[in-house]
Amino acid sequence: MSTATDVDLCSVTNVKAKEKLMYALVKAGVSYAERWEKVPLIKRKRYNGAKEVCIVIIHKAQMDLAKAVADSLEEEVKQNIVW
Repeated sequence: MSTATDVDLCSVTNVKAKEKLMYALVKAGVSYAERWEKVPLIKRKRYNGAKEVCIVIIHKAQMDLAKAVADSLEEEVKQNIVW
């Protein structure tokens, strides 16, 4: 459940990449929520062909820290993150 102070950080197209991102966020002390959405056929190219994406939701005050955490991850994970 999101509130007026929550914002979407990013979409993640791969479950393993999502797990690594979530672990890094928790380790950095960033609280988060997730929401899964189905991707329409015409938008799948943008999401690397994924049928579903995980939307990562955070408090807007933690946006800078969360982006820094995501940017610090290995390239394999960052390839599965859509901003």
